[in-house]
Amino acid sequence: MRVLKHHKVFLIIFLLFFVVKIFSLFVSHDIWWDSSVYLGMGKYIYSSGEAGLWEPSRPLVWPLMLGFFWERGYVFFGKLLVVFFSSGVLLLTYLIAKDLFNKKIAIIASLFLFLSQTFFLFNNILHTEIPSAFFVLLGFYFFVKKRYNFSALFLGIAFMTRFFQIFAFIPLILLLFYYFVRGKEHYRTLFYFSLYFLIPVVPYLISNYILYDNPFYPFLLQSWMSEYTGWVFSQPFYFYFVNLVKGNVLVLFAVLGLVFVFKRPSLDKVALVLLFLFVFVPYNLVAHKEMRLLITALPFLYILTAYGLLGFVNNFKKNKTLILSLLLIVFFIFNVPKLRFDMYEDNLEVFHNYIGNKGIVGGLWISNPAFIAYSDNKADELIYYPLYNSEKIDFLVDNVDNAEHVLLNTCDLLPCPSPDIACNRKHNAFIDLLKEKFVLVSNTKHAQCEYYIFTSDN
Repeated sequence: MRVLKHHKVFLIIFLLFFVVKIFSLFVSHDIWWDSSVYLGMGKYIYSSGEAGLWEPSRPLVWPLMLGFFWERGYVFFGKLLVVFFSSGVLLLTYLIAKDLFNKKIAIIASLFLFLSQTFFLFNNILHTEIPSAFFVLLGFYFFVKKRYNFSALFLGIAFMTRFFQIFAFIPLILLLFYYFVRGKEHYRTLFYFSLYFLIPVVPYLISNYILYDNPFYPFLLQSWMSEYTGWVFSQPFYFYFVNLVKGNVLVLFAVLGLVFVFKRPSLDKVALVLLFLFVFVPYNLVAHKEMRLLITALPFLYILTAYGLLGFVNNFKKNKTLILSLLLIVFFIFNVPKLRFDMYEDNLEVFHNYIGNKGIVGGLWISNPAFIAYSDNKADELIYYPLYNSEKIDFLVDNVDNAEHVLLNTCDLLPCPSPDIACNRKHNAFIDLLKEKFVLVSNTKHAQCEYYIFTSDN
């Protein structure tokens, strides 16, 4: 009870967060694209390839977790699992900030994270950002506690949940190497840190060799896709900076937090700064930018924000409580009304109904993984994957005789990549070929999207 009483303010924040997130599970919404992929891969793994779909460029930890709940209401339990992970992220943010700074900074940082528009929205969306962020924070927590083997193990799991989390491992192993060079750590620490990181990675590399004859194939494919498939999400360099300030203007105090860390540096605080920079800066160098990609960086950013904010108001001595209260009130006034639950609507009922009512036993081609998210069907061809371009269309044309059911939403595929001049012409010819060879079951429009369902059945 003493522990609970000592942290009662955070416990109130945590319980409120958890209740709100449980409530969000019952807010009606459809499944997002990437969520459908991970659900499909989970079914594919646990059915030995008889159901679902497969995208080689995806890491496997999250599909393995989601697939475990297959046939157990796996969509709901998957969302519940994300809620538990997001609650863990909030808890670890508090614990790390408390250990490195103090309880007041920890409370403010966790409050900022709770009320972050991006973090709030994605707390029950079946993407990898929240689970992988949890493993990164857990790895850093053990790093601060000098439990380096556990730290490396959870960082390895984070990497196998989301490939980009390799950037969380790099600064910490560099710091251990620095400790070793300075004679503060034995070489065995560095060796075992690397070894434990590889425990979840090596089986994945072995399976890649068995499946693709190349242990690094998924990484190479993902790298290629990052360069060529995310162009519709291309944003200017300043995108994250502007949107972080829009989301919480007090985040500007993170700059002061950085200054204060290096004014009175300690190795653990420097480690936090380095980890933040490593998981934040690379996303700014990539053209494809979405706020959800920064979820791993947000806990570290808000810890630095709280540190800078308190350092600033402490300069006012007698009025510091008043000024802090006013700043937090401004934050609440501007931020709370912007919070939104996930109410995404995919408007794909015509495809869901066809999949649900039609006895499909093979030859299913789809342009969107959500088409089979609620069924146990197997997608034999992903029209959209890895990139819908002239080369992919040529492949589809050459193999069209293998199709029995073709479900296609043009908005999943178009516009074509701008350098691919022939793509639009080939797309139109592909649609004409489908109309010629198959029975057109349905052709409807929603906004600018044209929906097609073709079947070989007479």
